[in-house]
Amino acid sequence: MRYINKKNVLIGITLLIVILFVVFIINNKNDTKVNIKNESIVKKNTKPIITIIGENIIELEKGEEYIEKGSKATDSDGNDITNDIKITNNININKYGEYKVIYEVSDKYGNKAIKLRKVIVKDKILPEIKLKGRVVIDILLGEDYTEEGYSAIDNIDGDITDKVVIDNKVDNKKIGNYKITYKVSDTSGNTVTRIRNINVVNKLLEYKSEYDKIDNTINGWWSGNKFDNKRPDGAANIDDLKKYNAYFMGPDEKKIYLTYDEGANDTYLPQIVDVLNKYNVKATFFLCRNYMNMNKNLIRKMVESGHSIGNHTYHHYSMPTLANKKDFDSFIYEIKSTETTYEEITGKKMDKVYREPKGEWSYRSLAIIKDLGYKTFFYSADYLDFKSDVSKSYALDKMMKRYHNGAIYLFHPKNKGNYEALSEFIENMKKLGYTFDLVKNIDY
Repeated sequence: MRYINKKNVLIGITLLIVILFVVFIINNKNDTKVNIKNESIVKKNTKPIITIIGENIIELEKGEEYIEKGSKATDSDGNDITNDIKITNNININKYGEYKVIYEVSDKYGNKAIKLRKVIVKDKILPEIKLKGRVVIDILLGEDYTEEGYSAIDNIDGDITDKVVIDNKVDNKKIGNYKITYKVSDTSGNTVTRIRNINVVNKLLEYKSEYDKIDNTINGWWSGNKFDNKRPDGAANIDDLKKYNAYFMGPDEKKIYLTYDEGANDTYLPQIVDVLNKYNVKATFFLCRNYMNMNKNLIRKMVESGHSIGNHTYHHYSMPTLANKKDFDSFIYEIKSTETTYEEITGKKMDKVYREPKGEWSYRSLAIIKDLGYKTFFYSADYLDFKSDVSKSYALDKMMKRYHNGAIYLFHPKNKGNYEALSEFIENMKKLGYTFDLVKNIDY
């Protein structure tokens, strides 16, 4: 048996371990070089990262300034290259549409990144729906509802009345409260809705027990008629009247309200209307049913010219005498029959303005008229003008002595003097800085 030198074996094992370690080190270096090389290739081919600050989609109103909120960028090495970002856009804030803000950046390897922000120049103004006639309407059970009309306009699209969608769920065979919805959208998607309320009732107005608690003493109307151009007193406290939607003056401002009470069929009303139209002055005419029936063409002309026709009842009765439970239907008929005649003549709803016949009134009659949806108008400037022999000079003198802020003038078109003095009166008031308005616009 051959002798084995243990020392030599130990040396051999040690050399083998050393050789294996050296080989391992060499291989590991090669792998590291490969990894480094591969990593370098990845970095050279990786695009930078752009981060947009704020919303990716921004909406502006037309003319609103676009404010850039900024952006950030880093390259594949983690370096901040924000300062290298190039920002461009095609925004026109004066024109509706969609636009782009473009963010571009390149790293040191030539890799380019692009990111977009959308900017929408949008119409945010709502269209407008106008309801003609009344927004609250009472109709009798079984009576057909007649649409009073509407219009719609948009700041961009113009007249969009034909785009209005109506949802009408009125059931005239069932007592109740109903709504008619009018809805329209413009091309920008802005939508608006209006509501008209329809009440289907058994009677237009039932006599209420509360009416019996309201004073029905017949009063005559008078005005202080001060000649110092200050606002006068009247036959009732102005604040008490407001509770019943009743007025005898307009607000304390330089406006004059011309009103005419019919008086008789033989009047200078056509000539007065011509003078008013010449000066583009609008007036309110309180007329009875018979006068309207006998002067249909004149009524149409007045309405077309922008004048207002008020309700002065059918028969010109003293209305407090009908303001009781027994005569209540007659009270209602005096008002509603006049309304109906007006609507038949003009095709329009009557303005809800009223004047008590004969100047006779009570708080109860005012309450009933209010419940019928009317405003009552007395007057703060008048004189004894219903005589046929009133001259121009006399009429003008009386008119000029009684003007004041918010004056509601009562005229009767029967005398020639009122008609002949009207032109000069209008000119004088305009020189004094006054304008003319309709009583239906009084609301304070």
